[in-house]
Amino acid sequence: MIRERYIDDKRVHHKGGTMQKIVFLTIISAALLFVFLPAFAFADKVPPAHSCTQPHRPFKFKTEAEVDAYKVQAESYRKCINDFVEEQNQAMQKHKDAANRAIEEYNFFVNTESRW
Repeated sequence: MIRERYIDDKRVHHKGGTMQKIVFLTIISAALLFVFLPAFAFADKVPPAHSCTQPHRPFKFKTEAEVDAYKVQAESYRKCINDFVEEQNQAMQKHKDAANRAIEEYNFFVNTESRW
């Protein structure tokens, strides 16, 4: 919508008002926050958990086949836990590396750029 205004007896055309721009920018900002904030703000709020299944050990094995089956399940459980721990250690290392890069960047800034 184009509005006409008079400034110093001159007709001036302009689109929308300042309030419309503020509302538009607020809506865009809120939409961007809604899309991107959850990925960053809540990334580590819920700690990861493994999905490994612990085998059930019977009170007494009845056959050698039950013993063998239990050993296979126990080995599978051990491997699953080890894989989960390794994955978490790799993620932890990525976080440490990112923190160290941030520290290096800040130290560089302090030592070179922030001198008066």
